[in-house]
Amino acid sequence: MSPQSPSGQIFLGGACGATTWRRDIAIPLLEQAGVTYYNPQLPPGAWTEEHEKLDMRAKEGAAVLLFVISRATRGVASIAEAAYLIGQGRPLALALESIPESCPWASPEERDDLNRGRLFLRTMAAHHGVPVFDTVEAATLHAAALARLSASPLSLEAVRQLMAEVDYPGLRFAVDEAPEGFFLRVMGPQEMAGRDWFLPRTAGASDVIRTAFKAAVAWAEHEARELFRYRGDAVFGPHIDVERLRRAARN
Repeated sequence: MSPQSPSGQIFLGGACGATTWRRDIAIPLLEQAGVTYYNPQLPPGAWTEEHEKLDMRAKEGAAVLLFVISRATRGVASIAEAAYLIGQGRPLALALESIPESCPWASPEERDDLNRGRLFLRTMAAHHGVPVFDTVEAATLHAAALARLSASPLSLEAVRQLMAEVDYPGLRFAVDEAPEGFFLRVMGPQEMAGRDWFLPRTAGASDVIRTAFKAAVAWAEHEARELFRYRGDAVFGPHIDVERLRRAARN
């Protein structure tokens, strides 16, 4: 996709410079899959402030963001940006490599600092359910799959059909439509007020079921906090002091 056209289903993020993964791996795979992309990489000296505006528009409009942090990535801007986008809940395909001990350009101190940043990003991705891939090829194929899914967004009927196939004794799942997706609510003998789980229209079937599982776990924790008692006292966490309760009972 030409840098002059701020459109494309996939934004090819990450450090630019002299990197070749876009040209050599990602772009051929995306073209083979029939998925459009925006490539922010330009020849040396070609970048202008106008390109920054185009990049921002392309990033905001892309259905999927493909970020590659390779063992050759020395800067931290791409790591910070990927973490920010994960926190925003943007659909992200991430390829992440650590700096090896044999790296010729990094001192042990710099290597440790860079790898700590990578570890932070990997941990954040895992916390938000974003898969991390070891190769550009695997991340690109995942990005293409996400882009195809976004072209055929979920319907209310499809989400309800998926939830009809979920079995959890004592619980029901209600699904309501929202402007940009759906709200999933867990319902038991008494409805838990104020807890809706959002599903974007770009979510896949696995995302729907994973969200339902998280909702069921949250419900179970809520019930445990409401019902668990020690000598009639509620236990809201791991910090119960049994000896203090016994002393209070004696007094």
